[in-house]
Amino acid sequence: MQQSRDNERAQAHKHLNAARETAERIGEDRNDYGTEFGPTNVAIHAVAIAVELGDGGQALDLAQGVDTSHMSPERQARFLIDLAQAQAMRRQIGEALHSLEEAERLTPEQTRTHNVARDVARDLIQLSGGRPRPELRDLAERFGVLP
Repeated sequence: MQQSRDNERAQAHKHLNAARETAERIGEDRNDYGTEFGPTNVAIHAVAIAVELGDGGQALDLAQGVDTSHMSPERQARFLIDLAQAQAMRRQIGEALHSLEEAERLTPEQTRTHNVARDVARDLIQLSGGRPRPELRDLAERFGVLP
C-alpha cells in the first residue's frame, strides 16, 4: 500500500501480484492468527490500491463481485470506506453516502474517526453544493466535518 500512496504504480502492482499468487496457492480465505488473508483480502487491497492511485473507475470495476460478508466487521468497513472514496471520485454522491452509512453501521467508532471516511464525507458535502441531502448532513455532523 505504501507504494500506491507514494504513486509508485509499478511497485504497487508488483506487490499486489505477489500477494495474489500467494492467495491463489492458499486457495481460500483464512484467518490464521487474525491475518484475514486470502483471495478476498487481495481483492480488497486491489480496490484500495486503485483508489490510492487515483483511479476511481478501476476501483469500482474491481469492487464489483467482491463479497466481504465473511470478513471481520473492521475489514468490511475499511473496504466500504475505500469504495465510498472511489464513488466520490466519480461524483456518485448517493452511492458514496450509502457506503459510508454501511461502514458506520458495521463499525461506528472506527468509521466516524477514520481520516479517509471523514475526508470523503467532507468531499460529499462540497460536491452537493449548498443543498446536501439531510442524511448526508446528518452523517457529516456525526463525523464532525460540517463546515
